[in-house]
Amino acid sequence: MFMLPFFMHVLPEVAKNILSYRIHTLPGAQAKAKEYGFKGAFYAWESQELGQDATSDYNVTDIFTKRPMRTYFRDKQIHISGDIAYAFWQYYEYTKDLSLLLAGGAQVIFECAKFYYSYAYYKVEKSRFELIDVIGPDEYHERVYNNAYTNKIALKTMEIALDLWEILAKNAPEQLKEILTESELTMTEKEQFQQFYDELYMPSPNEDGIIEQFDGYFSLEDVSVTTVKERLLNEKEYWGGAYGVAADTQVIKQADVIFMLHLFGEEYTKSEIQKNWQYYEPRTEHGSSLSACIYALVACQFDNQDWAYPYFMKTATVDLTGNTKQYAGAIYIGGTHPAANGGAWMSAIKGFGGLSVEKGQLVVNPRLPKNWQRLAFNINFQDTTYHIEIKADEKPSITKK
Repeated sequence: MFMLPFFMHVLPEVAKNILSYRIHTLPGAQAKAKEYGFKGAFYAWESQELGQDATSDYNVTDIFTKRPMRTYFRDKQIHISGDIAYAFWQYYEYTKDLSLLLAGGAQVIFECAKFYYSYAYYKVEKSRFELIDVIGPDEYHERVYNNAYTNKIALKTMEIALDLWEILAKNAPEQLKEILTESELTMTEKEQFQQFYDELYMPSPNEDGIIEQFDGYFSLEDVSVTTVKERLLNEKEYWGGAYGVAADTQVIKQADVIFMLHLFGEEYTKSEIQKNWQYYEPRTEHGSSLSACIYALVACQFDNQDWAYPYFMKTATVDLTGNTKQYAGAIYIGGTHPAANGGAWMSAIKGFGGLSVEKGQLVVNPRLPKNWQRLAFNINFQDTTYHIEIKADEKPSITKK
């Protein structure tokens, strides 16, 4: 989600290697799903060599008692499986290279789809699937129902699985048979995937255009980040968990609905994107180094690069200033931030540079900050290197190298 785009555009072989690791660790993800009573692949939150989850059930230490606090990063952040399935699909759509999917990527996607179907709760009285008892990207609010981002990435995983099934049936039918046999998939599972896709509840914008982060979020105390910070008894105190200062408020740790709009903004209007940015940004603490870059990218989606620029700089200097959060409870969380570095690259190239792929073609729609006169970079696209030159008030150029 953060590092893969850089490698995909600059060093595609490294991107392929990163994804191959997820193929290699599929047995570990399957074992984790089985551990919790589910089918398919539930990927590790902090993955070890063979896919075992290094995350404990007590991931934060209480700053006052020094006792471990029960956290749910390991067992409730189910969006990780969808993040991985979507990463494979991003790689395929960018490269049009089926080889990685045929080398195990397809199994990863199908197993993630199986996991979501087995995890979902079918609410008979509303004739829909729901994803309950989860944590979204915002880790301050635990065990919520229908987190918008989680539901969207699960829905996308199912869409990808169904599309991939058809693509392989057309282009690699014999390999598809082998994959289906290995994954123990039949038409029954395909019908289940389709039912999940058709009937999963997806939070939509309300009359004000705002998407509720999870069921009941709008009913929480609506206070500022500053107010919540003033309630701390110790600056290292953990904001989340059952009794954290943010838990019963609308203050969130990082981009959540906004992260969804970053990935799937084409499904929403520019007005909806801007309204959600304006609603959630004042309520976001940016306690994660992965938050500011997403707000920068989404601000560019509604053409406000001047709003985006401070968030880009916050991300780009994350390892230079030391201004990021250093503790979660008594646990040190400082150090270097390679994922945030990837986010800074995305903010510059995809946000300000406006780089995208549309109908199989590179497109550059620049939105340079007012204090930038020029942006130039190279990218690799389908085995060809391109040099892109953007100058203020001039038409951008794309040339093969």
